Amino acid sequence: MSNNKEIDSKKGKESISGDNPKKNGLTQKKIRIEISPKDKLLSIVHKIKNGNFIKEVENNIFNQEKKESNGDEQVLHVAILKSIHNLWNGKGHLFQITCFYQLIIIYLEVVFHLLTFQSLDGKILLPIVFAIPVGAVLGFISGIFGKQLNQVLIWIFTTALCLIFSTQLVYNYVFKTFLSIYSVGVVGKDVLEFFDQILAAIGNNLIGIFLLCTPLIILKILMKKKQIDMNSKPIGSQVTALTCFIVVQFFGVLILPIFGKETYSPYDIYHRTWVPEMSVEQLGVLTSTRFDVKRLIVKEAGTTLNTGLLLDNSPKTIAAGIKENKKDTVNNKNSKEKDVVKKAIPTPTPIDTSPNILAIDFEALAKEETKETVKMMHQYFASTEPTRKNKYTGMFKGYNLIMLTAEGFSPWAVDKEITPTLYKLIHEGFVFENFYTPLWWASTIDGEYVACTSLIPKSGVISFYESGSNIMPFALGNQFNKIGYSTRAYHNHTYTYYKRQISHPNMGYDYKGVGNGLEITESWPESDLEMIEVTMPEYIDDQPFHTYYMTVSGHMNYTFHGNQMSTKNKEAVDHLPYSMEGKAYIACNIELDRALERLIGELERKGIADKTVIALSADHYPYGLEKDKIDELAGHKVEENFELYKNQFILWSGSIKKPIFIDKPCSSLDIMPTLSNLFGLSYDSRLFMGKDILSDSPPLVIFSNRSFITDKVMYNSKTKEIIKLSEEELPEDYISTMNKIVNNKFLISESILDEDYYSYILSIIK
Repeated sequence: MSNNKEIDSKKGKESISGDNPKKNGLTQKKIRIEISPKDKLLSIVHKIKNGNFIKEVENNIFNQEKKESNGDEQVLHVAILKSIHNLWNGKGHLFQITCFYQLIIIYLEVVFHLLTFQSLDGKILLPIVFAIPVGAVLGFISGIFGKQLNQVLIWIFTTALCLIFSTQLVYNYVFKTFLSIYSVGVVGKDVLEFFDQILAAIGNNLIGIFLLCTPLIILKILMKKKQIDMNSKPIGSQVTALTCFIVVQFFGVLILPIFGKETYSPYDIYHRTWVPEMSVEQLGVLTSTRFDVKRLIVKEAGTTLNTGLLLDNSPKTIAAGIKENKKDTVNNKNSKEKDVVKKAIPTPTPIDTSPNILAIDFEALAKEETKETVKMMHQYFASTEPTRKNKYTGMFKGYNLIMLTAEGFSPWAVDKEITPTLYKLIHEGFVFENFYTPLWWASTIDGEYVACTSLIPKSGVISFYESGSNIMPFALGNQFNKIGYSTRAYHNHTYTYYKRQISHPNMGYDYKGVGNGLEITESWPESDLEMIEVTMPEYIDDQPFHTYYMTVSGHMNYTFHGNQMSTKNKEAVDHLPYSMEGKAYIACNIELDRALERLIGELERKGIADKTVIALSADHYPYGLEKDKIDELAGHKVEENFELYKNQFILWSGSIKKPIFIDKPCSSLDIMPTLSNLFGLSYDSRLFMGKDILSDSPPLVIFSNRSFITDKVMYNSKTKEIIKLSEEELPEDYISTMNKIVNNKFLISESILDEDYYSYILSIIK
C-alpha cells in the first residue's frame, strides 16, 4: 500500500513540476491551486468536444475516492463530481433522454419563431417553459422499455418533432396560416395534387428546414458516441422525475398573468379565446398543436357569451357611406350641366324600414330549451339587433343571379386595357370602395364558406364540409329553390376537392365539377372561359336561375412554366414593366376576364342582361405572390394587416345605368345578407354574422386574427394599435366592447356549425 502511495506521489509531482515541491516551499494543496479556473474550464470544454467528458468524470471520481484527504475543498470537489456522474449516468433517472428532448424543443421553438415572426420578445419564455413538461413526457415514454425499443422511440419522436416544425414553416410560407391536424386527414390527399407547388415552397425554405432538422444530426452524434443511456429505467424513479417536470407545466400556467389578462394576451389565448396565429406566436407550436388536437377530439364547452353586447352601441348614421352618382363615370365625364326644369314633385312612396326578421321568438325558445349551448344561442339572437329594410330591398326581385367566387382575384389583376371586362364591372353597378376579403384558415374553401353563408369559419376544421350534414336554409341555393328558381353550381377543378360534393348540394345546388359531369380540357389550372362556355347552355334558358361558380384560373403558382393559363395569355402581358411573377399573375386572370366577357355577351344576346345580376368576390388575396411582388403591382409598399386584404366586390346588372358608390367598410361576410335583401328574400338578419351593406347598421369588418374595422377605428389586434377614422371621441370602453362583440361572432358561428343550430328553428322558418 505504501509503495502505491509513493508511486502516486511521484506521478503527481511530475505532472505539475519537474522540481521537488518541498524545495519550492509549496504544499500539495497549494500546487493544485496554481491551476486557474479558466484553465480548468478550457480543459473541460476540450474533453466535452472529444466525447470523453463522462469517462473523465468517472475516472476523477475513482481517483479522488482513492486519495486520502480531509480538506473541505477536496470533499466539495468529490461531491460535485459524484453529483454530475449520478445525474448523467446513475440508475433510475431520466436526465439524459429528458434533457435531450427539452433542449431540442426549446431550440425548435426559438428557431421557428425567428424564421416565422422574425423577432423574439419576452413571451418566448412561455414556449420555453412549456417545452420542459413535453420533454419530460417524451423522456418518460422513451425510458420505460428495453434498450432497442427506446432507441427506436427516440428516433421516432425526434423525427416527428422536426417534421411538425418544418411542416408548419412550409405551410405558413404558402398559405400564411398554420396547418391543423384535422385538415391533414380531410384534405391531405387533395393537397398532393399541388405536389409541384409544395416542392417549390420546400426549395424556398431549405435553410429553415435544415435548421429545424438539426436535432436529428445531434441525436446521431450523441448515439454514435454513446452519450445517451437508452437502457430501461426503474418505473418508480421515472414517475417521480416526471411528476417534478409536470409541475413546471402548472408553473407556466401560473405565470401567464405576468403578460396581462386582457383580450388576446397569452392568458386569454390559453384559457378563453382560441386564435391559432396568436397561439403559435405566444404559446408555441407544440402547445398550439395540443390545443388543436383537443378541439378536434372534444368540443369546447362552457364558453360565456356577452349576450348584453349589441353591435350598435354607438349612434347610427342613416345609410352611412352610401353615395349615389356623386362621382363621374365613363359615361358622364364630359356631360355639361343643363338648366333645371321645374316640375311638380310627386309624393314619394314611403320606404319600408321595418326590421329584416322572421317571426322567431328567441326568448320563448330559450325558456323551453334544455341544452345549455343552444339556450345560450337563443339568448344571443334575442339580444342581437337586426338590420332594417331600405330603399334597395327587393331591387332585384325576380332577377337571375350569377354568383362567382374568383380564385386569387384582387385589384392588382384589373387593368383598363388588359382586363377590360373586370375594369368595366368594378366601375359600374354598385361600386364598393372599402371592401375587404380576409384570409381565413382553410384558404379557398373558407373564403367560399364566408361568402356563401355569412358565417365565420371554425379554425382547425373544413367548415364547409362540416356544414354538409347540417340544415342550411339561408344558403342562396336553398332560398332560390324555394321560390321556383333553377339552381346550379360549377367548379372547374376536381369535384371532390375540399369535399364540395357534400357541401354544395347541401346548399341547394345541382353541383358539377371535373369528374362528375363537367367536361373541360385537362390542364393546370383549368380554364374559366371554357367552364363558362360549356355550362351556360345548361341554365341560360331555364329562367329564373341562380348559378354559382367557383373559378380556378387565378390559382398559383404564378409562373409561365407552372401555370397554363398564364402561359396561354403570356403575350398580352409581355410589355408590362413587372417581374415574371407579376406578369404571370395578371396573365392567368385574363382568363377570368374573358370568361366574364363571354358571359355578359351571351346575356346581352339573349336579351336578359338587364334582368340578371353578377356578384363576384375573391376567396382570398393572391398569397402565392411574394410580398415584394404584391408591392410591385400595387406601386407602393402594401400595409399587411388591413390593406393587404382590401379587394373588390363586383355587384353589377345591366339595369343599373349609373354607378352607386359605397364607401362604407364591408367584407365578404356581408355578401349573403346584402344579396338576400336586394332580391327580397325571406331571411332573419339576426342569424347572419355579416350585415346588409346597404342598411343603416354600423359597419364591422372582421379579420381572422380578430383585428377589425368600424366606422370609427381600425384596430390591429396584434400590435394593439388604434387608427381613428373620425374626429369623434371614443368611449373609454369602446375597444374592449368591440373585442367582445367580435369574439361573440366567432363563438356563435362556431356553435351554429357544431350544434346544427338552424335545425332548431327549421319548423318556424318553413
